[in-house]
Amino acid sequence: MPNDAVKAADEKRQLKGANNKTHIILVLILGFAGSFLFSRPMDDIGANPWSARALADAERLGRSFTLLLDHSNSPLQSLATLFNGSGRVAADEFANTIDYLKGHRKALFPDSMGFLTKSQPSSCGQDNGCWMVAYSTDSTGVLRPGSDVSRFGPMAETIDAALASENALVIGPAFQRDKGNLYSYYAVTIRNTRQFGVVVSLIDYESLIDLMTAESVPEGMRLRLQASFLEGAVMSKPYFIVGGPEPSHDTIKTIKISAEIDGAKYIMLWDVLPSYDGGGDKRTSEHAMYTGIFVTLLIALMLWGRLRT
Repeated sequence: MPNDAVKAADEKRQLKGANNKTHIILVLILGFAGSFLFSRPMDDIGANPWSARALADAERLGRSFTLLLDHSNSPLQSLATLFNGSGRVAADEFANTIDYLKGHRKALFPDSMGFLTKSQPSSCGQDNGCWMVAYSTDSTGVLRPGSDVSRFGPMAETIDAALASENALVIGPAFQRDKGNLYSYYAVTIRNTRQFGVVVSLIDYESLIDLMTAESVPEGMRLRLQASFLEGAVMSKPYFIVGGPEPSHDTIKTIKISAEIDGAKYIMLWDVLPSYDGGGDKRTSEHAMYTGIFVTLLIALMLWGRLRT
């Protein structure tokens, strides 16, 4: 009997010890989980001002992109004013005007500008004539003088859009040139007493983005640019002209800014990275979590001491 009593007492102590351990483990699990869950909303509180600053920067950059693109078309507008205000513009007058404009607008001045007219040289196989380059600043590219631009799809589509929206500036579809860089043509119809045609200039998206980046894009923000253009009376499906559909793996959030400029629709996707503005302020949430863990450990030790007595 005494042996049975001792055995029963041992079993009771073992059961009590097991229960005590279970209680301690349960306190630790609940305390650690509570500390983590309690600190999560504070993470958002710390990130809210950071997110607001990122949104404000993205909106500012959207306006900057629009202004730069509008600025890049100002030589074309000046050239169109010359043509529409004259009975006829000669080649030397065209060249002198270009030189004057270059002297006053060096930043983002188009690499190529030209005046296109419809004619029917022996090389043209179309009954209604072909669009030929009459005057140009380009000596080797698509816009070289005498070139039949009707054969170049993006240019032909840009001309069609300009004719459909006479007297309005239009942006044609993007196309690749030189190492895969993307470009579009700006165009506007010309109709004076002695000349009818289209003046065009080249938009260099890479130069435009580089200028914007150098001047106003903060560290930690990266642009992906999507665009759609007029195809007759309808818009093309959007496609990427800078970046691709997926953000980089370290992107925290993406801010979408839309803009419509001269018949083209642009969607700027600004990826915000951890390096932007020092990242979200996590100090409040971290303090709350570590305090909760410390209190949990303290309670567990106090409980362990009481249960052992």
